[in-house]
Amino acid sequence: MRIVVCVRQGLDGELGPFDAAAYEAALQMKGAEVTLLSMGAPRTADLLSRLSRLGAKEAVLLSDPLFAGVDTLATAYTLSLAIARLQPDLVFCGRQTLVGDTAQTGAMLAALADLTLVSGVMATPREEGDKVFVATREGERQLSLPALLTFERIHALRLPSLRSRAGEVKTVSLAALGADPTRTGLAGSPTRVIATAENEGGRRRCRFISPAELDGVVRASLGKRQEGIIPQNGCENKLPLVLSVGEAPLTYAKAVAERVTVLRDCQADAVIEAIRRDCPAAVLFGTDTAGRECAARVAAVLGLGLCADCTALETDGQELFMIRPAQAGSIMAKIKSRTRPALATVRTLSQESAEVVVAAGIGAAASLDRVRALAAHFSASLAASRRAVDEGLLPYDCQVGLTGKAVSPAVYIAVGISGAVHHVVGMSRAGTVIAINPDKNAPIFDYADYGIIARAEDLVF
Repeated sequence: MRIVVCVRQGLDGELGPFDAAAYEAALQMKGAEVTLLSMGAPRTADLLSRLSRLGAKEAVLLSDPLFAGVDTLATAYTLSLAIARLQPDLVFCGRQTLVGDTAQTGAMLAALADLTLVSGVMATPREEGDKVFVATREGERQLSLPALLTFERIHALRLPSLRSRAGEVKTVSLAALGADPTRTGLAGSPTRVIATAENEGGRRRCRFISPAELDGVVRASLGKRQEGIIPQNGCENKLPLVLSVGEAPLTYAKAVAERVTVLRDCQADAVIEAIRRDCPAAVLFGTDTAGRECAARVAAVLGLGLCADCTALETDGQELFMIRPAQAGSIMAKIKSRTRPALATVRTLSQESAEVVVAAGIGAAASLDRVRALAAHFSASLAASRRAVDEGLLPYDCQVGLTGKAVSPAVYIAVGISGAVHHVVGMSRAGTVIAINPDKNAPIFDYADYGIIARAEDLVF
């Protein structure tokens, strides 16, 4: 079994958690021949060399000054040329990186390289004879090879043995790869970041209450879910026609369009046909798995710019300006597309089955039984911060945040959570946020409607 693992060096110089999980899964495949594949500056070779000590047969680095400035489509195109040369049975990718956070490159690469796509993989693939099976959140399925899998953060990457040696790192230039310079680098990237700003979103005005008031505040907040993420309003000039793929992006579409067409068939072929027939100025998709995969395939097939996970839209009547978080949610980027129609996935609410979510942080490690009792009292779902999951307090399925899931209950109760930005982005769509922490200066209180300065064992319910 030949496996190529696509990895990207993070801003800290290391491998992100999703890519690490993908690489570990490849190493767990018995008898597999593993190749690491990356795009980046020459210094990325040092990371690949270190990673090769874990078991990869070789590492390939696509590096050329002309590759600089690539967006997701140009990245996928360039990687697809390397995949065509390597001819793997399987391509493993992390769900997303923490640099761009788009979760789109893998799906685009699958489309351009003509690979079966399986997203949200939850376990190392299982082989039975000549058959390969993979588990996702939707259940297990047999793979049709060659295939590309995107992995959730299901594994921690092993450490190298003392006797391990680094493998060869092959650096490949644009010319050696045979890439079309008009389809890669800045020239081949249809999206452009035109402005960035520090992310101040999600902040709330916190009112501090006593532990005895918790029960009453929760009861009063039940049913008060957010109506949805509100797009940018006040666009004096609007786009003539916007296509909404499904109902989920409809609110966004109406905010920036004079006329909106809703396409209820979310298959890529149907969207492509509608684009060619109606010539919309923009096409909007939801951020569920189906929406992301459809958007990525449409962008790859038509060579269009795609902006992922937008939280607001603006227009001057000619251009669509798409606003989204980046770099682990720390900044907001304003982006436009050089191609028409502009494509975007827009952040829409995914309703929780439970009205209340109770989340445990590492600060509640000694009081986990009390947190569980609190969740049971409110018939709540249990959630966790990344550190709580990393320490084994709760399983990964419970993790909320950038490297976990986003939730949108009526009430979110954060117990012993500090308030790191990568957790806040996952809970920001809750109707009411209640933070419980003994540290009155904890950042979590900046993102809460109500605050209780207490430990879990001090709670009254």
